[in-house]
Order: sequence, then C-alpha cells, then structure tokens
Amino acid sequence: MAPTGKEFTSIIRPARPDDCGEIARMIKDLAEHQGSGAGSSETVTAEALREDAFRDDPYFRALVAEVPSTADGSGGEAQLIGYAMYYFCYSPFVRRAVYLQSFYVKPPYRGRGIGSSLMKEVAKIGVENSCNKMKWTCQGWDDVAIKFYKKCGGKDITEGLNCHLFNMDREELIEFAKS
Repeated sequence: MAPTGKEFTSIIRPARPDDCGEIARMIKDLAEHQGSGAGSSETVTAEALREDAFRDDPYFRALVAEVPSTADGSGGEAQLIGYAMYYFCYSPFVRRAVYLQSFYVKPPYRGRGIGSSLMKEVAKIGVENSCNKMKWTCQGWDDVAIKFYKKCGGKDITEGLNCHLFNMDREELIEFAKS
C-alpha cells in the first residue's frame, strides 16, 4: 500500500543482485502497460538481469527507488517502487552519452517526485562520467510520459528529425551475421 500523503521518504540507490526479482516484475508491468509494441517480457527474469548487470563488463546498470518499511506502513522490509536502467554509449558527433533504456515507477507512487529523482540521478551519473548527452525513447502514444520528459527538460528530437529507428531480433541477427 502506498502512503497517502504526497511527502514521504524514498531512497535512490544502485541496484543490487537481490533486487533483480522485483525489477523483473516491474519490467513486466511496464511491458503490459506498453502493450505488444514493447517486445516480449518472457525473457525478463531475475537470473538474466543478474547475469547481464553484475558482471565485469555489465550490459547495463540500474538504480532503484526504495521506500523504507515505515513509509509504506508494512512494518516489513523496504519496498522497491521504481527503477531506471541505463548504459553508456558513444556517438562520433557528441562522444560520450548515457542512454536511459528502461524507466518505471509503480502507479501508486507516481506524481511524488520519484521519477524525477531517478532521472536526475542518471543525469548526475552521466555528468560524473563526462557524458555530453542523455538519450531515451518512449512510446509515441504515451502523452503522460512525453509531458513528464518535457517537464524534466527533455527535447523531443523526433518532432523535427526525419529518420527511422531500425532493429533486428535475435533470429534476424543470427541470419544476417551468417550471410
């Protein structure tokens, strides 16, 4: 149960291996919210997240938003209420960048500054790592997310950009690599 007041204590911290189960559940919630266009959530498991995030050269890093047990009234362990997954990338035009790959706050906790805190922490990490840009995407139909990102200072570059986003799924990638 979420606290009823707008003000409560939350902590933004780096994800730990034992957070991966709850992060996987939140990713599945996000995929359900985004519909079939978000891709399959079947491959999202705690084990896969641990394997990919907690290795010598991680494929991604993550932050979590946590509510101490006293804040949500449960009296038990602290509860994860959101996450931000990011990785570093490179462009010859801007050089170093941080890419916010996946971002979610549980619905009862939205509108309380948690999302802004997660985004600001990713931005701080980008600045600390000499990044010149932070990038992310969102669904074109998600007006709430678009409004939030603009409020944070994000610029929707697709409004004036004439380009297409391409990808290859695993099977296509294998076939192309073999050809």
